[in-house]
Amino acid sequence: MIKLLLAVIVLIAAAMIAGVYFSFNPAISIFVILGFGIYGVTRIGGPLLPKGSYMPWTSHGVYMRGRDYVQDDGDPEDPRQGNGFR
Repeated sequence: MIKLLLAVIVLIAAAMIAGVYFSFNPAISIFVILGFGIYGVTRIGGPLLPKGSYMPWTSHGVYMRGRDYVQDDGDPEDPRQGNGFR
């Protein structure tokens, strides 16, 4: 992702320098470069949720809490209680 960020920054700088040198407005080329960068970031992907996880949808979009996408380990014991130490 850092390589993509650096490539977008270099291309935007090159478009701005070319705009000054050749006397044209580089706005369209900058928007094309930014669009390519956004497309590239979305294609990278991210960590997938565990199999069997649940993502609730509400009327305001996706509502996530920490326990919504973590599967229960089935251990009913209180994790704050150690091995005999209280």
